[in-house]
Amino acid sequence: MLELTHHSFIAYTLPTTGEVVPMLQVAPSKTDSERLLLVSPELAEVLTAIIFRVRAGKAALPLVCAYDVFEQTWSPPMPFLFQRRYGNEDRPIGRSYIRECMVAASQAAGIAADGETLEWRPHDFRRIFVTDALRSGLPPHIAAKICGHALLDTTMGYAAIYPEDVIAHHRALHRPPTHRAARRRVP
Repeated sequence: MLELTHHSFIAYTLPTTGEVVPMLQVAPSKTDSERLLLVSPELAEVLTAIIFRVRAGKAALPLVCAYDVFEQTWSPPMPFLFQRRYGNEDRPIGRSYIRECMVAASQAAGIAADGETLEWRPHDFRRIFVTDALRSGLPPHIAAKICGHALLDTTMGYAAIYPEDVIAHHRALHRPPTHRAARRRVP
């Protein structure tokens, strides 16, 4: 997320219908492969609002350099979507700032388990996404592609499997068919 730039938000033309859909082009990361993610209308509105806020009335997003803690290198000046004004300069939002915001939000919400305040980490949202997507019927191989996982086992490791899901799916597997062909008697 922190590596998204204004250039990441693109329009893609579907080759079959010619329809133009908004997409996020995620640059290669730990898997060294680029991903294209469909942008929902709600996310498009949020990204547009972020771009408008960061531009602050200017024609373009400010160009800032970001430090990659994993590669231990500085990026060239880029129009990062997630940046903020710090004093009299623009700076990219870093991992530590996101972590601080999430800890503050967790504490303010007061959500607790076993008497301890829950602390969220950015990676938790990937797990929530995968669990929700699979429970909503998204095929696991598509969830894997969206997440950039090369192995389906990685994606399935993110999914929370609840006892009620196991029971419901097991019952559905053993439920007698209800369609007409199953009711006909063969003489």
